[in-house]
Amino acid sequence: MTIWEPSAVFEQEPGLRLTSPQIAGIQRNLPMASDRGYYVDAVFEGGGVKGTAFLGALRCFADAGIKFRKVAGTSAGAITAAMVAAGFTVDQLEQDVLGPLDYEGQILSQKTSWLIWNGSPSDDLKQFPWMLLRLMVARRRGQYSAEPFKKWLSGHLEQKLTTFAPFLQAQSADLEWYQKRDLKVVISDISCQEMRVLPEDLPFYDQEPTEFSVAEAVRLSMSIPLFFEPGQLQNSTIIDGGVLSNFPLWIYDAEPGQKPRCPTFGFRLVETLEDCEPGIPESAKPIRGALGILRAMVETMQVARDNHHIRKNEMGRIINIATGGISATQFDLTSADKDTLYRSGYQAAKAFLLAWSWDNHLAQRGFAPSEIAKADQEPQMV
Repeated sequence: MTIWEPSAVFEQEPGLRLTSPQIAGIQRNLPMASDRGYYVDAVFEGGGVKGTAFLGALRCFADAGIKFRKVAGTSAGAITAAMVAAGFTVDQLEQDVLGPLDYEGQILSQKTSWLIWNGSPSDDLKQFPWMLLRLMVARRRGQYSAEPFKKWLSGHLEQKLTTFAPFLQAQSADLEWYQKRDLKVVISDISCQEMRVLPEDLPFYDQEPTEFSVAEAVRLSMSIPLFFEPGQLQNSTIIDGGVLSNFPLWIYDAEPGQKPRCPTFGFRLVETLEDCEPGIPESAKPIRGALGILRAMVETMQVARDNHHIRKNEMGRIINIATGGISATQFDLTSADKDTLYRSGYQAAKAFLLAWSWDNHLAQRGFAPSEIAKADQEPQMV
């Protein structure tokens, strides 16, 4: 197995990395905490293996000296959020976690039945009728077991983070605002027809939040319907959180009129940057036939709620990362594919940070210049 080395991207493109003057300019445009650090909250969108692009964005934030406080995510975004919340450095993620990861050998190593015969996993969601037929013949609810993924994630988290207890305790402890870490994971309960946010909704299932496994929460969130076997909480069947909220940008929003302590940035995966422009994107395709309608309905369920919220509450805080033609289930990514995603993540974060301003963000939220100037003297959200 070839180990992927993200650092090679900077050797291929020497001008990509932030310079010292650029870092100084970025920090001038961010609020500084009393420990002279720069903190942000973050929400990571779901997107399967395309989430590799988040690693490039994380590297850019690390280069800029920005630390993450509260994080949340869905599916692949939940994986990234959990790793960040656990305290992994970017170096550790690149060298010990994602660099050596063999997606097919470690994540897709166990099918749910010998009757499930398929080709490349990247084609499965494009060939929905055949995938459904295979599952009906095998009498299974998903092609792949999610246990290998959970084992892989647990193996990395066990030394740093096992349950949600540290975050729940941090919220009630007497800590400075920038020391209050948090992690939230979105799941879809299709038995109760509800979107749930973990750990706060765990009491619905008679589960104790302080004792619930973070790895299990992330495993539930990334259960791509029919691709991975669904999870279970009590009598409820749980599938990928992206079915109901793939990009929960709203999760750490301050109440209207209340100033946040730090910005919340959304890390979003898009096919092309043109898809982010107002109006109908060029990638919009005509829908043909009954199967086309069914597939479009499923895809719409995943994004419609979030897109509606983004149009109303974007406020210049979304980092759009172009992922090109790479699909969410393209588990046979080559090193070149990973380089492309990593480079795109770094480029998107760099362009965003160089153009972003805390004062402009507060102005977009409706605060007058006089209110922005005295922001540090007033009660704020933590």
